Amino acid sequence: MRQLLLFVTTATLFACNGPSESKKGTAAGVTLTQSNLYSEDTVLMVAHASSGKDKEADKLFLQAIDVYRNKKNPSQAVAIFKKSILAQPQAKAYYEMGNALGDIGELQEGLQAYDIADILDYKPLNKLLYNKACLYSRLNELDKAKQYLISAIEFGYGNLKNLQKDKDLAKLREDNQYTFNDIIMTAMSGSTDPDKLQWAVFSHEFTQVKFPLLLDMKYADNMTEDRIISYDNERYVPEMRDYAFSREVGAEYYRVGLVRSNDSNRTLIYGVVDEMGGNRLPVYYIASFNNKGTLIDKLMIGGQKILKDPFKVATINANYDIEVSNFELTYEKDVNEEGYEDNPIKSQKPLGKDNYAIKDDGHFVKKDVMLGMR
Repeated sequence: MRQLLLFVTTATLFACNGPSESKKGTAAGVTLTQSNLYSEDTVLMVAHASSGKDKEADKLFLQAIDVYRNKKNPSQAVAIFKKSILAQPQAKAYYEMGNALGDIGELQEGLQAYDIADILDYKPLNKLLYNKACLYSRLNELDKAKQYLISAIEFGYGNLKNLQKDKDLAKLREDNQYTFNDIIMTAMSGSTDPDKLQWAVFSHEFTQVKFPLLLDMKYADNMTEDRIISYDNERYVPEMRDYAFSREVGAEYYRVGLVRSNDSNRTLIYGVVDEMGGNRLPVYYIASFNNKGTLIDKLMIGGQKILKDPFKVATINANYDIEVSNFELTYEKDVNEEGYEDNPIKSQKPLGKDNYAIKDDGHFVKKDVMLGMR
């Protein structure tokens, strides 16, 4: 009975949480349109009135990302980003649209998009500030470019190589190379290692989890916009590099939290949601990194990648022991034909458990292996 309680099998887990069609992009009679897309008051009213995630907005966002990053068509991507925003304004959509607008030379509109992403609390802030510095440099507004560049570095931007070679900052560098270098060195004076700084900014966005942590189906409700991991952080999320976008496939990435931190490594958990593949339940990974953000070890502990695989439910305890229970799930309707929405689980068959521990060096090891080593 205890294992059965791990699952919530009602259809609400699989239903779209987005607002109804009649309420999309509206708030108390205020409607988001192409003409007020950059009105801070309007966007905030509509964003605050939104309840949960909007499936259409997420689908359009991932289509736009595919067109922009993979198909290299920023102009077409901008149009799709705007459709996503009209369905539901989200910081990630405004930020990526700002990037695409910059690529097609629409610099002022790009700055407007970044401004809205900022008021919607886009993270990581240092990347947004850096990109604003780049656009101001291209506009030859060098005082503003300096201001935003300094702020970006102070908020954790530490890619020194990019600062020296980014063509978008060419005008700022050409204005006075010595002054430019002085700006960088002064702003970075508190950090002698840019890699460590960048990793610190990323990893400290993962808040300490509460033990015991149960990663079951219901935990998917916690995968909200404020936990989204930006695509700018792909160096720390291997799935971002491996995942191939297509017209029908896309994924988003979410922070779960910090499990453990010591002098040499940090252990984090994140979730990957196949937003367009039909299964909106996350696949959870636990990963350890050294102090510069280099991956030490990674383990899939929750969800399922493909239907034939067992569904994993993880429990992480205060002593950092990890218990992964495996289940064979049967749905009322064929998920290959009907998908997961409005498709309750008919039965769940326990398939056993795997138990892991986290070694001091950050590696994950099965408990039976550890006992054998002793």
